[in-house]
Amino acid sequence: MSFAPQVKKGLTRCLVDTALQGDPLHFHISAVAAGLRSHAPHQHDGTEAIYIMEGEATLELENEKVVLRAGEGVIFEPQRMHGLINTGSVTNKYMVIIRH
Repeated sequence: MSFAPQVKKGLTRCLVDTALQGDPLHFHISAVAAGLRSHAPHQHDGTEAIYIMEGEATLELENEKVVLRAGEGVIFEPQRMHGLINTGSVTNKYMVIIRH
């Protein structure tokens, strides 16, 4: 088995097994200041999970809103319009994992 380095947002180092075909799993770490979002609401294929590492954020999933705090996560259907906004008072840090 061998590994190749891949650049992933928020990670110092990420190694990927070269036996994997395509991009079956994507993940990155983001940090967002209080009151902001990393990008506009969007949608895409796959299955998505978000894990809040620090702070607080609100997941907007179509007409629903779910508050998530450090140590909490959510798994959802990303073909539904969604976005994440930092609704806390400090910078939040979160990991996004997407299975294509």
